[in-house]
Amino acid sequence: MHVRTRFTVAILALSMLSVAQTAVAQLSCPPPKPRPAPVPVPGKPGETGWLLEDKESDANGNKIQIWCLQANAAHGGPDFGVLYKPAGAKDKDAVWVGACTFPGGKNRPNKDFTKLPNGKPKQFTKVTWFNFEPPPNGANDWDYSYDPATNKLTINKTAGSYVRGVYRWRIIGTDTYPAPKNFGDIKFSNGGVTTQVTQLFPGPNGLAAEAVTAVASANGNAWSYALNVNALGGSGTDSDPFIGIDTDVKAGDTFSIAAFGVQNPSVSSPASDPVYGGWVVDSSDSNFVTFRATVDASFAPGTQITGFGLSSSAPSGTVAWGLQSSNEAIGSQGTVTGPALPPDVIIVTGPSSDSLVVGGEGAITVTVQAVANELPEIPVTFTSTGGVTFNNGNVSPDGASTTILTATNGQAVASITITAARTSTVRVSVPGTTLNSNVTFSTPIATPTPSPTPIPSPTPIPSPTPTQTPAPMPDQQQQHHQSQSKGRR
Repeated sequence: MHVRTRFTVAILALSMLSVAQTAVAQLSCPPPKPRPAPVPVPGKPGETGWLLEDKESDANGNKIQIWCLQANAAHGGPDFGVLYKPAGAKDKDAVWVGACTFPGGKNRPNKDFTKLPNGKPKQFTKVTWFNFEPPPNGANDWDYSYDPATNKLTINKTAGSYVRGVYRWRIIGTDTYPAPKNFGDIKFSNGGVTTQVTQLFPGPNGLAAEAVTAVASANGNAWSYALNVNALGGSGTDSDPFIGIDTDVKAGDTFSIAAFGVQNPSVSSPASDPVYGGWVVDSSDSNFVTFRATVDASFAPGTQITGFGLSSSAPSGTVAWGLQSSNEAIGSQGTVTGPALPPDVIIVTGPSSDSLVVGGEGAITVTVQAVANELPEIPVTFTSTGGVTFNNGNVSPDGASTTILTATNGQAVASITITAARTSTVRVSVPGTTLNSNVTFSTPIATPTPSPTPIPSPTPIPSPTPTQTPAPMPDQQQQHHQSQSKGRR
């Protein structure tokens, strides 16, 4: 099923595209109050929690989600859980590739990826998650690294300490195995001893932030950007230093912004200074700009690197950005305020025919674009006329509708469960626009497999009794003898 619709109007300054950005983008587990009710994790029976981030996808459709999982009989909690879902995979086949198991634990999620010309991720090549104990006495941590190409999860048991708010560590053991589909199966084996990592400690009040966050400001058509080296606590004073991990930028690392109507990209001090990486404009066109570091540089938590600029007459909205590291797993991506255009196309695909059985799971994928560029953080609403319920996003109480924000690849993927054998229609719309489309599919009535009729065992035929001529009685023998005698006389 593949539906494409287009609509063109004058440029609209859509309020839904205006997203306030903060200098430090942190996730917390559990989420702050007032928090929504926890929901089941699609495809993971027994797991419930809060979906904290669902916007990281590469162009090939691979997705990274960050959950805050409630405790259950299989593991402790609440814990961060990092879920990797390969493109086209069913929810039940997604794998867990990271966890936070320390009370008040600190976490640094990152990823490496190959990139498209506009800097957006083309293919995730590594997903990493570093979980360490909070200060001041934290000395234990776990370093997770997942390779999508091999489906192998490598866990390093590490140990370290805080020096002026910066956590420094060393590896003391390593274990590698296929990434587990069950969160409780994240384990570490070393020296003949296997430890279930997710059962070690309850982990409430954890914080997570990527290595860097892009921040923006505008003055008319002039846009200024900065890279903020994220801290996980502290106020930055001598008595209360920022808490986190040093971030090492390497020569060749790139910072890209997928904006619209880009003109006059530039780099000024301090970003252009060697001590800050000696950044230069690497490449650009009307829909993106990529900056490149020319010098290795190390930054303490809380550092802000300013001096990246461009101009554009496009209205303010939400655009994608990414930091790709050529040397170390500090790759980050996300969304930031920037020059954007309203959506003019939605492309709808799915569900696949092999999922069309009652009780089966499937997916409907919607791609939102503006002038053939994918748009992030656009709300898409899915509404069913019956026969299916939705499993993810902001699901209605009856399960008949959901709203999902598009990821950095412009896609919103709705997980569905088939509930009836019938022809079903799902209406897809983009609030605030006239973009809408219907996807219709039929779930056949399952033909019951007839039970084979048992073949009765043949009735054994008894062997026939041999026929015998009865012997004559004595008087008959005498009469017969007499009769013969008379005849001879």
